[in-house]
Amino acid sequence: QQAMKELQADLPSHVEMKLAYDGTKFMRKSLAEISKTLSETILIVGLVVFLFMGSLRTALIPLVAMPVSLIGATLVMYLLGFSLNLLTLLAIVLAVGLVVDDAIVVVENVQRHIREGLGRIQAALVGSRELVGPVIAMTITLATVYAPIGFQGGLTGMLFREFAFTLAAAVVVSGLVAVTLSPIMSAYLVPA
Repeated sequence: QQAMKELQADLPSHVEMKLAYDGTKFMRKSLAEISKTLSETILIVGLVVFLFMGSLRTALIPLVAMPVSLIGATLVMYLLGFSLNLLTLLAIVLAVGLVVDDAIVVVENVQRHIREGLGRIQAALVGSRELVGPVIAMTITLATVYAPIGFQGGLTGMLFREFAFTLAAAVVVSGLVAVTLSPIMSAYLVPA
């Protein structure tokens, strides 16, 4: 639109240039709607986590793990040269529910060890060691479910490559966060 304004000055006075179709209006509305859905999803997940964990301090751990995982996924998107478009934003919205589950499992395990009498740091170490295998298995399983979509050939592969790899990246980053950041935060935030 800016280029059209600049070009209009070079045209004869009796010629007026108009935009016949503006596809960006649909994209802007779609991106705004997906952004709204993303914020609603984060709020709903946060509320559910708080209700089931019973403590704001405990619920804070998965709530911190969620944006850290999503930011990590956007970093992977940047490294792969993906843009923020409808499919990558859809993958991020879908990933919100997937990235929080690993952190919840780790927090509950650390909380159990604290209740059984272990010190906070010891409970975090023991709790995270117990779950490294299952968290890695869940992460690999979810990533291998989504990633092959991106390796498909033809039009389907082209359309869903960014979606699949963004979703797989979010799951992998959430697995890393679950075995590193979540236990450390649990050691300090889980009430005794």
